[in-house]
Amino acid sequence: MRRLWLVLALVVACDSGRPAAPGAEAVPEGAEPVEPPFAVRGDLSGLLLTYFDAEGPHRASSLAEVPTERRQYVVVDSLEIPPEQREPEHVYVADLRGMQEGRYPVHRYPRAAFDILVDRLTGVALPGEVPAGAVALAAAPVVVYGASWCSACRSAKNWLTQRGVPVEDRDIERDPGARAEMQAKARAQGVPTSGIPVIDVRGRLTTGFDPGTLERLLAETTPRTL
Repeated sequence: MRRLWLVLALVVACDSGRPAAPGAEAVPEGAEPVEPPFAVRGDLSGLLLTYFDAEGPHRASSLAEVPTERRQYVVVDSLEIPPEQREPEHVYVADLRGMQEGRYPVHRYPRAAFDILVDRLTGVALPGEVPAGAVALAAAPVVVYGASWCSACRSAKNWLTQRGVPVEDRDIERDPGARAEMQAKARAQGVPTSGIPVIDVRGRLTTGFDPGTLERLLAETTPRTL
């Protein structure tokens, strides 16, 4: 699977001197062109968009919110798709640099292959690697409220696990109690729950996967040893 990153790096780095049509580059291993069960066209309003850079994944709710230089690999999803129709082992990735025949090109990636790319883009080490500056933290578990299809949720859990932080995974789609628990905590702290993950770092809630915020909250809530 490490070949996936090498292929992507070559695709991004190589330039023939003329702009290529969106979707014309070599497709990474395992990805296949598909038409997802929701429309990916226009300004993409109403869809959940996730783009990636060195700071981690970022959520957007329309095309205008996605930086031009980050539009080649954008996860697209719709909350209108019921859980029973979802494919937990796959991720829809759109190339938003231009439409073809009235829609943006979309490829379906095996989740395991795409997770490797996400980990590389967000600075998360692969299993067996030690992240720079990582310190094992022995304390109460961090609760991640999310869903099986959420790539940002997986990235957050991987990031925490790689740093020795115990994680409690709560799926708000499959467990109504987890959703109610998350909403109660969010109301108490005035935190919005319009997106996931919602992460409880030992009593302190944060939304989305932001490594910098998690690092700060962990440092503030980890007991110091004298």
